[in-house]
Amino acid sequence: MHMTLELGDLLAIKGAITKEVFPLVHQAVRAVAFQTSANWQQAVLQQGGLWSGEKDRYAQSITWKMTGDFTAVVEASYEGAVGIENGRPGRDLKKMLNTSDKVRRTEKGKRFLIIPFRHQTPGNNAHAPAMPESVYAMAKALNASRVTGQGQRPSGQMVHLNPKSGMSASALHSPFLSDPKTKGHAMVNQNHYQWGGRLNTKGMEGLTPQQRRNLNGMVRFDTGTSQTPHSTYLTFRVMIEGSKGWVTKPEPGRFIAKGVTDKMQPLALAAMTEAIKRTLG
Repeated sequence: MHMTLELGDLLAIKGAITKEVFPLVHQAVRAVAFQTSANWQQAVLQQGGLWSGEKDRYAQSITWKMTGDFTAVVEASYEGAVGIENGRPGRDLKKMLNTSDKVRRTEKGKRFLIIPFRHQTPGNNAHAPAMPESVYAMAKALNASRVTGQGQRPSGQMVHLNPKSGMSASALHSPFLSDPKTKGHAMVNQNHYQWGGRLNTKGMEGLTPQQRRNLNGMVRFDTGTSQTPHSTYLTFRVMIEGSKGWVTKPEPGRFIAKGVTDKMQPLALAAMTEAIKRTLG
C-alpha cells in the first residue's frame, strides 16, 4: 500500500517547469516525503494492540522515493499492512499446523506447535505492553535459561508430553513426514536448551487473572555478553489441533496511514507555498 504526495499538481506546477526552475519546491517535496515516512514508521511502532514482530516488519517496510520533480510516493511493502489499515476478519491460527514444517505430534496423533511469546520489561512498551514491575522484579531474579546448541529432528516427530518434565521423543513407532527429494525423513532445526527457573504467578497479588495466565511459566534467557549483559523474557504456549483456542476476533481497521496523511497534508501545503514564495521572492 502507499500514499502519494502530488504536491506539484496541488500547486499547479505543470508543463516545462522543472526542479532547476523551482529547486526550493523540489527540496520541499523531498523533505515532506522523508518526514511523512518517518512519521508513518513512528505511528506504526506506537500503535497499541499489535504484535511487536508485526509492527517491526510493517515499520521497516515503509520507504519513500521521488517519482517526478515535484511528486513523491511513500509506501509500505509489508503484506499485512492492508489488513492492519482496513481491518481483518477473525482467523483460526491453528491453520498454520497444516503448513509448518516445525509441527510435532502427540502420541494420540494430534499435531501441535510450541509458540514463544516475548514479554517487554517496564519502560519498554512501545512494541507491546510491558510486564508489571512486581513481575519484573521476580523474573530478573530467575536463574537464566540458555540455548546450548542446535541439532535437527524429524518434521512431524511424535513426542511424549509430560506436564512436569516437558516432552521427549516417543517410543511409539510412527512414520514422520518425508522429504520428496531424498525420500527420507524431512528434518528441521532444533535448539537445545539448558533450562533455568520459571516464574510461578499463582497467588501473586496485583495481577488480573489474564495476566497470571499470560505470565505464568516465564523464563529468562541470557542474550547479551559479559560486557553488555541483556535478558529476554519468554513464555511458551502449545498450539494443538482440536483446541477451541487460537482463534482471533475480527479486527477493525486502524487507518494509521490515513491519520498520518491527514496531519501531513496541511503541513506539506504550507511548506510548498513557502518554497514558492521564496523562489519568486
